[in-house]
Amino acid sequence: MAAWDACAERCAKPLPPEVLQAARQVWFDTCAVTAAGAGENTTRAAVAVAEGRGLMSADAGLVLGTASHALDYDDVCMLATCHPSAPVVSALMALLPRARPGLALSDLLAAHVLGTETLLRLGAWLGFRHYGLGFHATGTLGSVGAAAAAAHVLGLTRAQAHAALSIAASSASGLRANFGTDTKPLHVGFAAVAGIRAALLAQAGAQASDDVWGANGFFHAFNGGVPVTRLDWEPGMPFALQQPGFELKRFPSCYLTHRLIAGVLALRARRPGAAGEEVRIAIEMPRNGTAPLKHPRATTGLEAKFSGPYCGAAAWIDGQVGLASFTDAAVRRPALQALMPKVTLVERTLDGETLDSAPVVVEVSGSGWTEMIVVDWAPGSLADPFTRDELLAKWRDCASHAGLPADARAMLDLLDAPLDTPAASVLTPLRQLLVDACTASPAAR
Repeated sequence: MAAWDACAERCAKPLPPEVLQAARQVWFDTCAVTAAGAGENTTRAAVAVAEGRGLMSADAGLVLGTASHALDYDDVCMLATCHPSAPVVSALMALLPRARPGLALSDLLAAHVLGTETLLRLGAWLGFRHYGLGFHATGTLGSVGAAAAAAHVLGLTRAQAHAALSIAASSASGLRANFGTDTKPLHVGFAAVAGIRAALLAQAGAQASDDVWGANGFFHAFNGGVPVTRLDWEPGMPFALQQPGFELKRFPSCYLTHRLIAGVLALRARRPGAAGEEVRIAIEMPRNGTAPLKHPRATTGLEAKFSGPYCGAAAWIDGQVGLASFTDAAVRRPALQALMPKVTLVERTLDGETLDSAPVVVEVSGSGWTEMIVVDWAPGSLADPFTRDELLAKWRDCASHAGLPADARAMLDLLDAPLDTPAASVLTPLRQLLVDACTASPAAR
């Protein structure tokens, strides 16, 4: 809690422009993929159980959170093997009508920095064992991160913020066993709701214990009883948003498929005449690199997002991987189903490799030829970042998928408005755009 207090104090003061600009970029990306996920089945289910069409606070958090992750197109950070922005952005957008008066766009972005820093440092403290035990870290950590961000925009006292974090910790949930189903995106909706409710409960006077962050609390429960270690964090160190940074997705599938997709696409480009040949694709992943890829023979679009063989096969046959690659019809094409058994994934057994930087090796073999490539960094990482034009292109693709105008002023203002602009004037129209997209009837789309 002492570490969190120091971070909260830092975010209560003006943050460097480069930090706020990085936060603005991932906000834009998160809102784009939320729009794209507005019409998905899981989002429609979330809308169906919402209490009112106005979608205030918790209802809006459930719907926007679910939509933000419905296509698995939102940013990732391997510091904690999770999607940091979706639960935090969704909670902040949902809470916007209740935010403290005078909140500037820079204040809202600072809340995002605080929320994501909270969940990522907590996840790094737990280590990969948390994920390995079967938890979906985006859901478990996201609940606490969303609460931290909500406490900031509501202007809670230090004691209230502590209570909010501890209340949210008791709502943390999410299981990897549900990957490839409608429930995985719901984890983000659940996390946003948990964070919102925790902050509002604390504001209303609900009490909680700081013991949640002691030897027998969150760490012990979510890390399988491993003895508590020291939190690897010092005041003044770069925010996780800066280092190692968040990775924006160029492909709407599990992050751990991205380097293999990039590798297959690169080898296909080397042999443009071989796309129709019968080939075999061998992919070597770092240790734990296949953990979320639980569907080797995908038969639905949702399963395909967590299928290394499908993503490799689609990249080879189609020469591109986009939103259209993950419809049920696309997955069930005979050519894709025939190639998937010929795409093999193996994990190296080397210790000391990290999932964000350990190389992925891709080898494609045809009749009398073999091509191989080593992919060190995922597209969209700090080593291969999005340009402004690429970010706008992703928005246009998401807008087209959602049936929204690509020149929507509400989105473009988010990217360009001065940081001292009142947050409500920039984000209220955008919030309404996203809520309307989520609540529109299928026929209206």
